[in-house]
Amino acid sequence: MNEKISIIIPYYNGEKYIRETLESVYRQTHQDFEVIIVNDGSDQNILEASIQNMLHPNLKVIHQENQGQSAARNNGAKLATGKYILFLDCDDLIDQTFLAKTYTILQQKPEVRICYSRGKFFEKTDKEWVLQPFNTYDFLIENSIPITALIYKEDFENAGGFDVRLNYYEDWDFWITLIKNGAGTYKIDEFLFFYRIRTGSDSLTNISSDNRLRLSDNFFEIYKKHYAFYQENGLDFHTIMSLIRENKKYKAKYYNEWYRKLMYRLFKPKKFNRIYKS
Repeated sequence: MNEKISIIIPYYNGEKYIRETLESVYRQTHQDFEVIIVNDGSDQNILEASIQNMLHPNLKVIHQENQGQSAARNNGAKLATGKYILFLDCDDLIDQTFLAKTYTILQQKPEVRICYSRGKFFEKTDKEWVLQPFNTYDFLIENSIPITALIYKEDFENAGGFDVRLNYYEDWDFWITLIKNGAGTYKIDEFLFFYRIRTGSDSLTNISSDNRLRLSDNFFEIYKKHYAFYQENGLDFHTIMSLIRENKKYKAKYYNEWYRKLMYRLFKPKKFNRIYKS
């Protein structure tokens, strides 16, 4: 029986970090895995030099023109031969027992289709990445599942992979689809996943904090895409707006923009149309 785990690593200019990431993979106590690095438009020679002397019999490296992280993950998944899939960014790390412990949970609990752990930031800060206990209602307001979670390949395929139209929140959108399809979740109460907050300005996390309008656009697209599921869980538009406005960590301007776009697209009143376009 194939119980292999396919670890898919989207790569873009991560030469400073890829060796450390691979080292965290190769020291796993569970060794039935393959690694697929998807180079998303970076210099091929630099990548090969970065992983020189780290060639592993179960390592595949594929190259593509720059298409974005979602496309890189999707293309890696197409080549995966394992029963399970784990997405790991090229600068993040996993504890040596991550695969063994998440795999065991999936084996012991058939209802669980998404298994992850507590997370911790490193490099720029060493604080815990606080991920709230999962419940569908709160999860639909704010994602609480990291991209690095063990899943079944068949579930990935049934979900249609990542939506390449989204440039933020694509992982949240993907998890919503899996959960809509009946996937149960399980969070291991140990720090087994380490998320790098880069000190440089090229960090995706650093960039995201300065792009609130793009974030709101993606949140809006997710809400439209999963509108019926939001409704089923008691989260109509007005409820969401009330909950968001109560959360002080978000700026009013960010959600005012989201509100205006929704009103414009749903109702298109002439007066509002003039205001929105100004």
